[in-house]
Amino acid sequence: KDLFHWEKKGPAFAKANAGKFMNGWSKSGSMLTKFVNGKQVLAKIGGKYWMYWGENGVNLAWSENLYDWNPLVNEKGNLKLVIIPRKHKFDSHLTECGPPAMVTEKGIVLFYNGKNSDKDDADPNLPKGMYSVGQVIFDVKNPEKVISRSNEPFLVPTLPHEKTGQYQAGTTFAEGLVYFKEKWFLYYGTADSFVGLAIGK
Repeated sequence: KDLFHWEKKGPAFAKANAGKFMNGWSKSGSMLTKFVNGKQVLAKIGGKYWMYWGENGVNLAWSENLYDWNPLVNEKGNLKLVIIPRKHKFDSHLTECGPPAMVTEKGIVLFYNGKNSDKDDADPNLPKGMYSVGQVIFDVKNPEKVISRSNEPFLVPTLPHEKTGQYQAGTTFAEGLVYFKEKWFLYYGTADSFVGLAIGK
């Protein structure tokens, strides 16, 4: 509550589905927010908090208390994917959640990081293996329903430090979004060497 005193709650998926997903691979949580009085605050839909997460496709989970989370599953009891990589697009290899998703007039906006495949199913207009940033919009009344999704990234590697380092194909990997002085500040990783900043209105 004050950023000094903490209480450990344990793994987020420990209680869900009899612990089925507790030891599985999980990362890149993007909790649903809304914009109130100039700040992003956590939002509820249907009385629940929601979180997009995952990297080889985007998953969705809900919570009533913010520490016990319940991943959505399909009819077979496996994790349900709300978006998946697409052949011949900037996200042909993986889709990984970025900054907190936000409720807007257009719907729930989620910025996500796409990696171009290094195989024949890659986007031919981009370097193979490149990381870039796109967006998907979900229905506010149904956070798993896609309304629209970008076919091209809006942030791609162009600067020298975005195209050198660990991922030489180029990396712009969005992770933080802050509203400050009536502008949006998007913080992103660059080839695992620096942190970049893109500013928009």
